Amino acid sequence: MFGLEAIELARIQFAFTISFHILFPAITIGLASYLAVLEGLWLKTRDDVYRDLYHFWSKIFAVNFGMGVVSGLVMAYQFGTNWSRFSDFAGAVTGPLLTYEVLTAFFLEAGFLGVMLFGWNRVGRNLHFFSTVMVAIGTLISTFWILSSNSWMQTPQGFEIIDGRVIPTDWFAVVFNPSFPYRLTHMAIAAFVATAFFVGSSAAWHLLRGRDTPA
Repeated sequence: MFGLEAIELARIQFAFTISFHILFPAITIGLASYLAVLEGLWLKTRDDVYRDLYHFWSKIFAVNFGMGVVSGLVMAYQFGTNWSRFSDFAGAVTGPLLTYEVLTAFFLEAGFLGVMLFGWNRVGRNLHFFSTVMVAIGTLISTFWILSSNSWMQTPQGFEIIDGRVIPTDWFAVVFNPSFPYRLTHMAIAAFVATAFFVGSSAAWHLLRGRDTPA
């Protein structure tokens, strides 16, 4: 097709997938923390504007979270379909890191997400706030493990190559590889900034349409 090799087509497909996928985790990370702040402010001040904002953005968060999961599954499958040789070569490192993300972050988010989205007026206020905070923490833990894996692929440390495969020898060096702190900081700040623009632009759009409700 147009003289492109299989590896070039794989790169194009994967580039589209990750470019589409990152939009959703970035907003999810920022919105989760934003919702935790909103609910905390409502509990402290009892100002209904924070409650209304929470309900408005929690619906958008739920859709965004779902889209992030679905698009992330497609990306995970493409590790095997597009980059099977790399997965075979470095799977002893990248596999466990992604597994840690699922076991620590995704399960934490999934466990409290239902309470966060459907527990309003069904559980105590403090428990609901705790659930929202846990979801926010879960998104940050997920960021930690994903960025650790991504950073290791850029600045690999703590491994040996034995029989043509990567074998981890120092997990601390693997996880906290040289570029990891900078990439994690960059991603977290980028997610919060992107969410701020998303929330601000949405508010501006509603104001331009004459919808001047507090939310």
